Amino acid sequence: MLSEFYFDNAATTIISPEALKSYSECALEYMGNPSANHREGQRAHEKLEEERRLFASKLKVKPEQLFFTSGATESIQIVLSSLLWAKSPGEVIISKIEHEAVSSWSGILKEKGWAVKTLKAKGGFVSPEELEESITEKTRLVAIMMVNNVTGAIQDIDTLVKVTRRKEKEFGRKIFFFSDCVQALGKIPFSLASLDIDGACFSSHKIAGARGIGALYLKKGEIQTLAKAGGQEKGVRGGTENLPSIAAFTSAYLSCPEDMSDIEEIYNETRKIFQENGIKILSPETNTSPFILSITTPLPSEVLTRMLIDKGWCVSSGSACSNNAKGKGEGILQAMGFSAKDSRGAIRISFFHYSSILRAKELAEEIIKIVREF
Repeated sequence: MLSEFYFDNAATTIISPEALKSYSECALEYMGNPSANHREGQRAHEKLEEERRLFASKLKVKPEQLFFTSGATESIQIVLSSLLWAKSPGEVIISKIEHEAVSSWSGILKEKGWAVKTLKAKGGFVSPEELEESITEKTRLVAIMMVNNVTGAIQDIDTLVKVTRRKEKEFGRKIFFFSDCVQALGKIPFSLASLDIDGACFSSHKIAGARGIGALYLKKGEIQTLAKAGGQEKGVRGGTENLPSIAAFTSAYLSCPEDMSDIEEIYNETRKIFQENGIKILSPETNTSPFILSITTPLPSEVLTRMLIDKGWCVSSGSACSNNAKGKGEGILQAMGFSAKDSRGAIRISFFHYSSILRAKELAEEIIKIVREF
């Protein structure tokens, strides 16, 4: 099976049979627009709200706090573009290891008069002390991802939010804390309510759901959006809801197992092989997702990935989103404190529940063989 050789799951996963079935059944059974007043529209609306309740229940949030979008990128855009409504620009704080969907907003916000501060992440982790020093009375938003998409480093979001809330009280002004949870949903345990996050984004295709569908969590259930379009999703995200994909997303999320022992075994065994053979590992030893393993070799990543692709393996250099823009993945790794040489040789191997431990070991051995030969 192709999936046995597929180790680029942090980029996208293969849609699960359960999600595909949910998509097909929903597409065939619910033909109406959820905004329409006729019977078929009402049935579609009821289905939409049922999926929202199911998703929110597993996420342990209120249904009215969850909004379906076209993906995490749009969810991020909704939140960051809302800043453009401000009468007087303030400050935004983001980490240097954010996905480009977040970091690319720096230029736009600066052009509109906002000050954008970036936090270092030595070893892959944002420092609570640096965050505290960076927050001023002008800070309006802090954006720090939960799980890094390049190395899998899990941020201490609990501490970072508490730092933000302390400064919020000190300055007597609300600070919106946003977290990209794309690589966290269905993969590591977390509670948005207990973490006191104001907003978070999720993506379906990272957990074996349909592509082109995502979700946005808003603690208060409202935001001053740049454009409301047709007013769907309570005006947070306009446009006809993609009901079949929403059903597939929900199905995929509900199917995510609580037990991660299969992934942990694959991760630990693969990591062990690299360690025993002198391959440098970039992913942290602790506080890291077992779904992402980043390594570096003396070979340029483009060369090694091409050789692996020629042999039928699917991996990526840095992050898949960075592969189309030279240096983006390298920049994130250098922000973590890795050398330019290590960053240029970075390879990301990412797993999902259908991954084979035998194939993972074969992949590791193939990489070691290529490195020794060249």
